[in-house]
Amino acid sequence: MTPRPQRQARGNWTRELVELAALFLAAGAVSLAATGAHALTTGPTVLLSIGAALLLAAAIRWFAKRPPQPAPPAPEPMPDTDTDVRQALWRLRASVTDAPGRLARLAGGLAALGGDIRTMQVHPVADGAVDEVLLHVPGRTTRWELIEAVEAAGGRDVVVARADVRELDDVPTRTANLATDLVNGRTDLVRALSALLGRVEIRWQEEGSCAGEAMCLAAPGGGELVLERPGGSFTPAEFARASAMVELEAACRTRILPAPDEIRTSGGVELTIRAADRADVALVAEFHERCSSAARYRRYFSPGPAPGVRGLQRLLTPALGRALLAVAPNGDVVGMGNLMYDGDTGELALLVRDDWQRRGVGAALAGRLVEQARQLDLRTLTAHTHVDNTAIARTLRRAGLKLVGAPEPGEWRWSRELQQSQRFVDSRPPS
Repeated sequence: MTPRPQRQARGNWTRELVELAALFLAAGAVSLAATGAHALTTGPTVLLSIGAALLLAAAIRWFAKRPPQPAPPAPEPMPDTDTDVRQALWRLRASVTDAPGRLARLAGGLAALGGDIRTMQVHPVADGAVDEVLLHVPGRTTRWELIEAVEAAGGRDVVVARADVRELDDVPTRTANLATDLVNGRTDLVRALSALLGRVEIRWQEEGSCAGEAMCLAAPGGGELVLERPGGSFTPAEFARASAMVELEAACRTRILPAPDEIRTSGGVELTIRAADRADVALVAEFHERCSSAARYRRYFSPGPAPGVRGLQRLLTPALGRALLAVAPNGDVVGMGNLMYDGDTGELALLVRDDWQRRGVGAALAGRLVEQARQLDLRTLTAHTHVDNTAIARTLRRAGLKLVGAPEPGEWRWSRELQQSQRFVDSRPPS
């Protein structure tokens, strides 16, 4: 190693050059002052030149020995929030062979896409099992990538669809909540089955055959509910769950009857507003016969409902919507209101017997149907009327509906956004 004093001497050459340059510059300045600036001779010039040269050499050596400055750190890349952070919720369903390691292969294939499995159900079937998975994946992941990953892991009959965050609860909790809503009237059987089984198509039909992989269940109010899953079939466990939900609805209809409402008309007559079902076919048929043809045409845009008993039964089938009757003290039906809905949109329709019109019967029926639509979490309520039906126009306005257009000549369309409006509570007859 180099001795410390020698290293210090080498390191001080720059300072010694500066001191020597200062000495020559001072000597040149003194000589120049003695001879006078006007008598510049060779001696002062040489001294000053040597001092300047030594000062320049010191400066060059100082810059040469100066340690290099570190480069500024490069800025850290910002994360791509759109593709790396944002997550999408998907539901996938696939048939798999019941063999050791199948779940590990499936989980590994989804993990390779950045998937985070949130819930998983295994449905045993005759030739293996059906796995239903709810998972979060990065937003850039496509449906086809998920299908390819599941098929590569041994899955078949893969069905993938976007899911709602409300589906993250476990099946027992979801089933209990749906049963509670069914008992309290906050949902109906069709909507409960849709929430229980996921992405299914449900339609109602009269007694008939059930073809293909559809599931047919006897509707408590009559007829059958046909359930179909596009691209997939139902497992025995799902059939058992759906059957139990239907039995609960049937028990509710038998043991938990909705309480009727009593109203007083403008003439002082008390009427009963109650729910209707297929047992009221005879009463409803007589009611339609006592309505004028003009009143029926305004209600149905035709001479009346579908001909025969079957047409009236469809009006009174709970699986297709809600129906309310206004019943006079003598037991006659004097008014009828229907609420039909699909998804989160409902349609309101009213019919009042001619001799009971303009007494507040229609307003009472409309107010209660609006409340039922709110309980069912419908977003939009609509109605269609003839332009010359001024009586029903007043009734719909009192129920909070507004005129929004004329879809056909001679026809008006009414609408109300239930999520943004106040509750309809005033059902008193007009004065």
